[in-house]
Amino acid sequence: MKKSLAVLVALFTMLFAAPASAQDATIMLAHGIPDTDVDVVVDGSVVIDGFSFGDMEDLSAFAGQTLAGLTVNLAGTDTVALDLGDFAVPATGNFTVVAHLDADGNPTASVFKNDTSTIAAGEGRLVVRHTAAAPAVDILANGAAAFTNVTNGQEGQADLPAGTISAEVVPTGVTEPVVIGPADLPVTEGASLIVYAVGSLDADNLSVLTQSITGLGSAPTVVNTGNSPVDNGGSNTLAIASIAAVALLGLGLGTRRLATVRA
Repeated sequence: MKKSLAVLVALFTMLFAAPASAQDATIMLAHGIPDTDVDVVVDGSVVIDGFSFGDMEDLSAFAGQTLAGLTVNLAGTDTVALDLGDFAVPATGNFTVVAHLDADGNPTASVFKNDTSTIAAGEGRLVVRHTAAAPAVDILANGAAAFTNVTNGQEGQADLPAGTISAEVVPTGVTEPVVIGPADLPVTEGASLIVYAVGSLDADNLSVLTQSITGLGSAPTVVNTGNSPVDNGGSNTLAIASIAAVALLGLGLGTRRLATVRA
C-alpha cells in the first residue's frame, strides 16, 4: 500500500531541506520497462510501491533537491534493479526522467531536457527518443528518414507542419525490417509530441510511450499529466501505443495510469 500523505511529508521533511520553488521547474518521471513492477526506495525507505510500466509522475515539488540513496527495487523485494545513488533533481527547466532498458537490456535511467521554446504558427514539434534495448535505428516519417542512426539514450527533434505522420522505426541504414510501426502520429500546432521507443527487440515487446506538451504557441504556464497522446486539452500528457516512472502521493503529485492500445 502506498504511503500516506502524512508519512511522506514527514519522510521528506526529515531527509531534505525545504524544497525549492517548483514554479520554474517541471520534472516528470516515467516508467518505461515493460512487465516489471517496481518499488522506489529513498534512503532505505519505500516511498512508492507497485510502480508499473507506463506510470508517470510529477516530481516538480522536489526541484533542486537530492534524493539520497535512490534505488528502484523489484516490487515487494529488496532486489535492486537500478541504483541511482544520490539523485539530484534539476532545479529549473522542463525535464523527463525515464527508467528504461539500455542497448544491452539492462535497467537504466535517462534524463531528457524538454524543449519548450515557442513553435511557429502552423507547426508542431516531433521529438523521438531511443530508450529501448535495440541497436541504432532510423525513424521514418511518411516513408522518408526523419532521424538517422539514433542510439540508445539519444534523441532527434524537428518542428514540422501540423498534420498526421506515418512513422516507422527500422534498423539504421535500411528500410526493413520495420521493428515498430507503422503508426499515425499527430503533429499538433503549438504542441510537442515526444515519442519514446521502449522495450526489448530480443524480447519482442517493443512499444512506444508518447508524451505531449501543449501550449507552446506561447510560453507554457503549467504542465500537468493526462491520459491521452492526442488530447489537446492538457499541457503535458503521456500514453502508451503498442506498435511494436513513480507514484508519490500528496504534495500535489497525482499518479496517472496510461491508456494502452494494442496493435
